[in-house]
Amino acid sequence: MDIEDIDISTPEFKRALDLVTFTRNSIFLTGKAGTGKSTFLKYVCATTKKKHVVLAPTGIAAINAGGATLHSFFKLPFHPLVPDDSRFSSSTKLRAFLRYNKLHCKLIKELELIIIDEISMVRADIIDFIDRILRIYSGNMREPFGGKQMLLVGDVFQLEPVVTRDESDILRRFWETPYFFSAHVFSQMRLVSIELSKVYRQNDRTFITVLDHIRTNTASALDLQLINTAYHEQDTQTEQGGNSQEEDMGGDQSKSDDEMDGIDGMGSMEELVEKELVITLATRRDTVDIINSSRLARLPGDTCTFVGEVKGDFPETMMPSPKELELKVGAQVIFVKNDMDKRWVNGTLGVITAIDLEGKYLYITTDTGEEFDVEKEQWANVRYTYNEEEKKIEEEELGVYVQFPVRLAWAITIHKSQGLTFNRVNIDMTGGAFAGGQSYVALSRCRSLEGLSLTKKIERSDVFVNPAIVAFARQFNDQQAVDAALKRASADIAYKDAVDSFDKADFDAFLTHFFKAIHLRYDIEKPLIKRFIRRKLGVVNTLKGKTDDLKFEIKQLKQELDTKQEQLNKCAEEYYSLGENCLEMDEPEAAIANFNKALNLNPMYVDAYVARGMTESRCGKLNDAIGSFNKALSINPVHFKALYQRGKTFLAMGNLDAAAADADKATSLKEDNIPAHELFADILTRQEKLMEASIHYAIVEQLKARKKRKKKG
Repeated sequence: MDIEDIDISTPEFKRALDLVTFTRNSIFLTGKAGTGKSTFLKYVCATTKKKHVVLAPTGIAAINAGGATLHSFFKLPFHPLVPDDSRFSSSTKLRAFLRYNKLHCKLIKELELIIIDEISMVRADIIDFIDRILRIYSGNMREPFGGKQMLLVGDVFQLEPVVTRDESDILRRFWETPYFFSAHVFSQMRLVSIELSKVYRQNDRTFITVLDHIRTNTASALDLQLINTAYHEQDTQTEQGGNSQEEDMGGDQSKSDDEMDGIDGMGSMEELVEKELVITLATRRDTVDIINSSRLARLPGDTCTFVGEVKGDFPETMMPSPKELELKVGAQVIFVKNDMDKRWVNGTLGVITAIDLEGKYLYITTDTGEEFDVEKEQWANVRYTYNEEEKKIEEEELGVYVQFPVRLAWAITIHKSQGLTFNRVNIDMTGGAFAGGQSYVALSRCRSLEGLSLTKKIERSDVFVNPAIVAFARQFNDQQAVDAALKRASADIAYKDAVDSFDKADFDAFLTHFFKAIHLRYDIEKPLIKRFIRRKLGVVNTLKGKTDDLKFEIKQLKQELDTKQEQLNKCAEEYYSLGENCLEMDEPEAAIANFNKALNLNPMYVDAYVARGMTESRCGKLNDAIGSFNKALSINPVHFKALYQRGKTFLAMGNLDAAAADADKATSLKEDNIPAHELFADILTRQEKLMEASIHYAIVEQLKARKKRKKKG
């Protein structure tokens, strides 16, 4: 989802943004799948003026978020970070262990906002260790996180921290759960939790509701029954385990074998690219590898191997696309990077339709049916540094990875599908879910229930959530906590709203916000504020001068345009005369062409529209004629000739009601016009309104008699 696609007017989005902008309160931003959490993160990065960094627990997540990993930024060890570890027992020992250089120390001290994406995968011990680091290096031992604002983004109902049995035994001695929210630092502060509620990924309210029940472990038997309608029982051989290894791993199990297949050596490329692409999401990595390798082997032709290029420091664990990328024509792939030109996004599926002989391009047809030539992309491994001279945080590039931005994608792990969206999904839960939230992540990747297929039914045992998560979720969207945080910053908000209104020239709103701000906190006597007000008043004076200049320029331009339009109108009149001459010579098509030329020069030329309409009616083009008369009447609704001629045309088309309405208006505009009364009388007669028709016929006779008397006199 792009920044421009998200609705920034929703109450949750605005509250979260206000908290980030106007307070130092730490925030947990959450929401079910597809609510725009990552987009909010991008929006904050694009708009905040605070010195900030973006971090994530894994290399891939960090690359996707455009930041660094927690471990690389803070130089964290990978083992559990327990409070009684003698290596970190004092500030001196911690500094000696971490060995930050001067610039990194300065960077941490200057930071105002630390954003951590995919927070659900971060352990509690890491959060407490980061808290300690920030207190020490910020020189602020009193405040949690050294007074820094933390923006934690993620969904605790989705993927949880990866904790081995040994690590779990150690961690449970010090923390209630391994989840980030069990960190001791949160007992010393109020973490405001805001849950985004507007779902952008799915539109079906029933599907959204059932997914939410699975997310929160409140799914009923009926909910599971609905989800399991996506399961299609395999044949006897498959059920008894007599199928191939690939089928065991979910490679061909879906609503239709034909739908699930890519090229199998039998179908044509045209047939392949016309099919809606299906991706299998599996719990196990070996399942995914077997599906992808066997599908690739079944394709005709030789395998092309593209070796990624590493410049500088870029760990293999951070590579979004394999270093040795094996592809064939017909291979199903997934894009792993957003395109700068927005032709595809991270998660778009496609099929390799051709491979450049020199290896410079892949030709890929996406699931929208469009073919693109795809070049190699590059990813940067960055670290943050502090620029002492410019007093700002900068990204330093440690290394670059260059490779095609795709990977094989007949199947991917549920873990790697986090944050992605697909139209057709086949879910392989072979062996059952082994992590909390796994079933929810898999099911919520699909846009609709119709696009979902299951290799096995979702069992009750596949849906589970740690009770600690459910308890923590009760704090979401606590309005009192939000209000308390915003109240402390309400003056800042009012002053900002006043400035925004001033910049938009909405001076009524400016005064409202400005007086409110003064009432909350009287800042206008401060030297900085005085200078700011003087600068804004200077802007008003400058704009007033520019406005006067613009008014003069506009007046001159209007005079020039009026002169040019007069010249064009004269030319239009000449074409109009040519059109009438063509009618006298019985050349209606040539007449229409000249009337069109007149209208191109003067689009407000009512008589030209009427003349064109009359000519079109004469040629039997009755609908075109109505269009011409309509255009004339849109410019001049009381044009007698346009109403009269449109009435005649409606009568010819058999639309008596419309014809009568036009004739009525025409006779009202010109009470002495004989043809108008004759037309109205004829229409009324056709409508069998004989009494009204006789009156108009009588008027016609009286008008004709009066005309004769005038001639004699």
